[in-house]
Amino acid sequence: MRSSLRRLLATASGLALGAGLLGGVLAPPASAEDLPDFSFADCPELPEGADPNFWLCNVAVTYGGTFKLGNLDQKITEPITLTYANGFDPVTLEEKVVFGGFKADRMLVQPGLFGDPIFTAVYARPRYAGSVGLKDGNLQLALKLSVINPLLGSNCSIGTDADPIKLDLTVGTTNPPPPNKPISGSPPEVVQNDPPVLKTTVVDNAFRVPGASRCGAGGSLNWAVNLYAGLPSAAGRNTAVFNQYVSFKTYTELQR
Repeated sequence: MRSSLRRLLATASGLALGAGLLGGVLAPPASAEDLPDFSFADCPELPEGADPNFWLCNVAVTYGGTFKLGNLDQKITEPITLTYANGFDPVTLEEKVVFGGFKADRMLVQPGLFGDPIFTAVYARPRYAGSVGLKDGNLQLALKLSVINPLLGSNCSIGTDADPIKLDLTVGTTNPPPPNKPISGSPPEVVQNDPPVLKTTVVDNAFRVPGASRCGAGGSLNWAVNLYAGLPSAAGRNTAVFNQYVSFKTYTELQR
């Protein structure tokens, strides 16, 4: 049982990876920081027959960083919260991931003319695009970006569920196609032990970004968004740097 729990903790957050996470859990915490509130209300139900002893619910709060898509270089100024569960079958050792929730507020992309915050300002809001998983210690996350302005309508987005922005986030070093060069994330650092909170940076700069869709009536303004943002944008020209705090609980803890 102890070895099984250690294996589960070693794959806990998908953002803070493998043995690095387990080592972090056992390490002394760093100096106190101003931490976000971690809600486990969005923890998903486990698959039928899953043993709660071998499952974790993870809450990852991205509090800063950048999201460069083509010509659009967006600083992350509002928290982005991803909740998901991961666990494994103690017999087959098959690992599974279950989506729980995704929350993000809009962020200012372009200030309005003469200070107008509504009609001429442009905002962006990251949204979940239907897929989250773990592979080789990386978090694989599909996103789309709502582009918000009255002229663009209520459905304008960069990426869709069918053609999302597919991130392969790592605390290690990337291997992107040119012109991007390798960048590195930061391994998890313990900032609180009870409940456990890890601080980490995950990165990806090898993903492609599709063009805009459903902007304006019948997509009539897709071209304008694409022209402004430089989309579609090929792999090697985009970058995600997510500074995060991650907390987790076992499902046995959640059921108490």
